[in-house]
Amino acid sequence: MAIIFKNISFIINWSLAFYLLTPFKYHGVSLLSFIYLLILIVVQILLKKHNCTSCYYYNKWCHLGWGKLASFLFKQDSGNVIIGMRLSFSYILQLPVIFIISIIFCFVYEFTTIYIIAIFIFVIINILQAINRKKTCKTCKARYICSGSAAKK
Repeated sequence: MAIIFKNISFIINWSLAFYLLTPFKYHGVSLLSFIYLLILIVVQILLKKHNCTSCYYYNKWCHLGWGKLASFLFKQDSGNVIIGMRLSFSYILQLPVIFIISIIFCFVYEFTTIYIIAIFIFVIINILQAINRKKTCKTCKARYICSGSAAKK
């Protein structure tokens, strides 16, 4: 059940990011949102390949279930951990980049209640996910050998 809840929180977070980027349109199409969605999908696939295929939890249920997912998509040790770590920065950069873009939109166009609430929820979810990451890393069996571990070694 925790795996489902954590993945739903990611989907909500990504959906909010998509929504927050929708005001930026070109000929009526929210190009920025669709570029974000394309990058998100590509990065998620590459993260599973480069991080999850060499993880202890490959073909096992980690706290997100991604080790199991990676085993369906890729062969074990088929990724490059260095590339995976570089791709992981997308999680760190998502909050400030989308937050700044959203605030700029508010100042240039208009403050709407729903948009401000979406920004607030987006920031809260990102903070909660960062806190949760530290907690799950502390219980992870690979925390001492994982270069992406948030647990103190």
